[in-house]
Amino acid sequence: MILQNNSQRNKGYRVLRGAAGGGSRVKLLAVQDLAERDALDKFCLELNQGTLPSVRKWKRPRGLWKSLVSEKPTAQSSKGVSFSGFLWDSSSGIELRDAAILESPVANGNGNPPHCRPYLAHFTVGSYDLTLLNVHLQSVSPSESNGRNLHIEDTKSFPPALQDTLRGEKELVVLGDFGSSPPSQLEVLRREKLSPLLSASTFTNISTSCPQGSGCLDNIWLSRSLRKIYSGHFLVVREGLTNPWIPDNWSWGGVASDHCPLVAEFYTEVSPKELSRPSIVERDIVPKHER
Repeated sequence: MILQNNSQRNKGYRVLRGAAGGGSRVKLLAVQDLAERDALDKFCLELNQGTLPSVRKWKRPRGLWKSLVSEKPTAQSSKGVSFSGFLWDSSSGIELRDAAILESPVANGNGNPPHCRPYLAHFTVGSYDLTLLNVHLQSVSPSESNGRNLHIEDTKSFPPALQDTLRGEKELVVLGDFGSSPPSQLEVLRREKLSPLLSASTFTNISTSCPQGSGCLDNIWLSRSLRKIYSGHFLVVREGLTNPWIPDNWSWGGVASDHCPLVAEFYTEVSPKELSRPSIVERDIVPKHER
């Protein structure tokens, strides 16, 4: 189960996230676009103690949640830096083995790395040694380009050493915001026999003016071994993403994120009793700054 989330102090955002996470079987989440490193600590505290009404009314056991956030920023834009992390329910037999940022020593003319900084983590989930790669291939938007022509260095790409890092990883999930990456940029994933769950015709963005979306910006890529335990069910969540507390330009009732949560089901072997129960891989990106 994988979720990408963000740090917002907005009360409407907190209520919305509590309601969205409540009745699900999500146990493992990948998180990106954290404006503050302590955001996941606050999220864990809420999940474990439950102070919001939407969390207190959960019927399922709350579990025991833990989190880890990258020591260094994994993305940068004109609005500042952001971090990536992971959130998991340790009471479900999930153990974190290690995690690290895939760094790139090369910098562009501005002194910033031209490549994204994926956050790589190894987990033990039942009988699987699961590898998660949290990526954010965010392009410079026209509003951030100051009217200049965009060149190749304006679009983040994978680090050159990514293929060497991924080679040999069997149970592998690569997920995140792939933006409008050209097919050639994603070829490194295909060379390692990974395939995306969502087609290009499946829209993953959302706004109050275009609730049906207009593009496939986000995805979940799976290795062959995980394809075998994928239940075939995925969902782009578009319901329950607005809240009266969230600004929408000069009005209220905005969306918590312009990216929809993605949900996919997998069968795991946590215990003999759990063999027939699908677990959930979920990915959700929310904006990293307060509006």
